[in-house]
Amino acid sequence: MYRLSIMLLLFLFIGWNILYFAFLRRSSFHLIESLALSYGLGVGFVTLEMLAFSFFGVSFELGKIIAPWVPLFFINALTHFKEGMPEMATGQENKKQNNVFLAFLLAATAFQVSFTFFRALIRPLESYDAIAIYAIKAKIIYIARSIPADFFGELARIFPHPDYPINIPLAEVMAYLSMGSMNDQLVKLIFPLFFIATLCLVYYAIRRFSTRTYALLFAFLLASIPQFSNYATNGYHDMVLSFYTFGSVLFLLLWFDERSSPGFLILSAIMAGLAGWTKNEGLLYCVTGSVVLFTFLAANRRNITKKEIYLALMYIGIIIAISSPWAIAKARAHITNQEIDLARITPSFLVHQLYKIKVILYEFQKEFFGPKKWLIVWPVAAFAILSNLKKAFGGTNKYIALSLFLTISGYILFYMISSVEVSYFVSKTWARFLLHFLPLVIYWMAVILKEDIDL
Repeated sequence: MYRLSIMLLLFLFIGWNILYFAFLRRSSFHLIESLALSYGLGVGFVTLEMLAFSFFGVSFELGKIIAPWVPLFFINALTHFKEGMPEMATGQENKKQNNVFLAFLLAATAFQVSFTFFRALIRPLESYDAIAIYAIKAKIIYIARSIPADFFGELARIFPHPDYPINIPLAEVMAYLSMGSMNDQLVKLIFPLFFIATLCLVYYAIRRFSTRTYALLFAFLLASIPQFSNYATNGYHDMVLSFYTFGSVLFLLLWFDERSSPGFLILSAIMAGLAGWTKNEGLLYCVTGSVVLFTFLAANRRNITKKEIYLALMYIGIIIAISSPWAIAKARAHITNQEIDLARITPSFLVHQLYKIKVILYEFQKEFFGPKKWLIVWPVAAFAILSNLKKAFGGTNKYIALSLFLTISGYILFYMISSVEVSYFVSKTWARFLLHFLPLVIYWMAVILKEDIDL
């Protein structure tokens, strides 16, 4: 178990340096928030580095993986000693400190996190997708200590969905390299770490405008949702994707409010790109994020500077840069999506697929009113929105609504153009797709209700 600390420290080291550099040493993140972000960034960039190694025939060794990041560390270290440590954001203090309720929330959240780690590590990888789509590829790569030359062209075709990104399989390879062997039990530590990182991201996002108790209330709400905690234990990638998708929208919103800090926009683009590197569905968030960004620029065109337009173009460039290595790997191996044929998508084809909307909406209402997986979070969110329409759609909050609208529309379009039988497909995936934007909905609720709940 202790050898896995090598993997964690490596992810944190690389992610921290990327975060520090992206903000030009002017970040105001809390220490724990920085660690949460560093973990997700470290995972994404280490695995991208490993994919790049495969293009040049470089084998996977811990020393080789860390070496390219050492210069960045020295650059950051020199700047740090020159400029000093930036002040960290603290948020609001409690007007009336409710120590009992705060202590209860801390204990309940800690128990939920601990129990999630226990459930994740008590069993090895056993779910079908976790093994057949992802883990088996990680094992092949680990044994070869590289991505074999014929992996994408031949070996990957043996397994389902060869076009699925390999961010997490390569992270599993990193775990195997750290342990020195394959262990299908301890490798699952990757997933509850993303679980706690997402909770930290939600907590500190809300903490920017609220008290500790209020922020912890919504973090606990997210942690207690069965569907969310379950997907931190089963080796699927949907909860991991929710970390990146939430970050991509959150930091875009923060940039809207603080356009003097380009770091937020850079981080939003990085998170969107890494979402696409985690699952194919993440590419949808690259598109929706870009649409939301340029909608904001158009709506505020009188106050937008040339620098901000250049930053918006850089946003697109960062997403393309992160997405390109995997796109190149797929193109070289002639790998295409098995479920969608873009060539046959025409207006008449879409008209003939409209019958699927009925099935999609039926499955959606099953999830919406499904307490077994979601408690009552969706009806509560709907009530909060409908009873506070001005808050929900006012200011920058309207861009949360736009992001969610575009995302849900994208998923519906995906179902309509897919060749998979719609009833089966929706029943198997809708609950997972909802996970991708669940943290954003929790955050939206917190923003809407911040003046109605006195904590």
